Amino acid sequence: MELIVVFVAAVLAFGLSTVSGGGAGLLLLPVLARVLPTAAVPAALTVGTATSTVSKLALFRHHVNWAVTRRFVPGAVPGVLLGAYLLKYLNPLYLEVFIGLFLLSNLTMLRRSAPATVVEPAPVGWLKLSSIGLLAGFLSGLTGAVGLVFNKFYFQYGLSRDQVIATRAANELLLHLIKLALYLSLGLLTGPAWQAGAVVAVAAVLATAATKRIVHYLPEASFRRLGYAAMVLSGGFMLTAAATELRTTDNLRASTALLGDELEVTGWWRSRSLTLELEIDESPAIEQPVALAQLPPSVQAAMHRLQQGRPIIKIEEVWQLNHHYYELYLNDRGRVVSLDVVP
Repeated sequence: MELIVVFVAAVLAFGLSTVSGGGAGLLLLPVLARVLPTAAVPAALTVGTATSTVSKLALFRHHVNWAVTRRFVPGAVPGVLLGAYLLKYLNPLYLEVFIGLFLLSNLTMLRRSAPATVVEPAPVGWLKLSSIGLLAGFLSGLTGAVGLVFNKFYFQYGLSRDQVIATRAANELLLHLIKLALYLSLGLLTGPAWQAGAVVAVAAVLATAATKRIVHYLPEASFRRLGYAAMVLSGGFMLTAAATELRTTDNLRASTALLGDELEVTGWWRSRSLTLELEIDESPAIEQPVALAQLPPSVQAAMHRLQQGRPIIKIEEVWQLNHHYYELYLNDRGRVVSLDVVP
């Protein structure tokens, strides 16, 4: 049943990807995360996206802008090697949060009127394109698919709709092959990952072939708007899925509370918490719970003097503009007493 869901989602995602210039991988990340371990998701996704890339290159090969590819690939290769290597040491979910926020920032582009015609590509130097390739490869090695992140670059460079699809495929084909070899050597291409990747691959080929004809009838302005819309949609999916997963795995969450004239915004990460306190008549303050044993000896001695046998409820370290101190909360016969201790 899970693989059927993956297949349906992949058909829809790659169908949208073909008519908007990309985004299938980012849309599928949260779907695959529900059926595979986090570390195996990029590997399975790469199996499917590599197949999609081959099919797109076969269908649109006459539209590749080789000037872009020759400058993009040399930087992308070391980037993907580094990203895949760090996959075992870094949690890609945190990276997905930042990518999601970046993609959502393209919401403003939907309000702008797209040009009626495609501008001639401006010359772009080796350094700039290689740097973009390095970043694209690194992010792709960590997450499995971030090509859509760089759609804005393709649009600004002046590529037509067919050139965007073909050039992206040419740029990413070698990266996918490198990633597959690396994921295999790292033991990330497990049986379930192969199965999910194969399902995505079949869906990708079917969707690409079915939507190829639609692309030729799609105006350039509509293609660009769909591209930005896909970026925003992918960003929303990625951000929501990553935040949900991090809430489960790392207890990443936040809450707000209004206490009198104070607004407290508290964030949790794993076993730690941090509070931002906003008060009308005072500058903002950041508060963090701290244990008595972790405090400097002089502060501990001061708190023992103030305690006077009363039970300690909690201790917070407070950072304020040009002010650093500790708050000691005591239980005074059922009443909460707060005392400030300056180190």
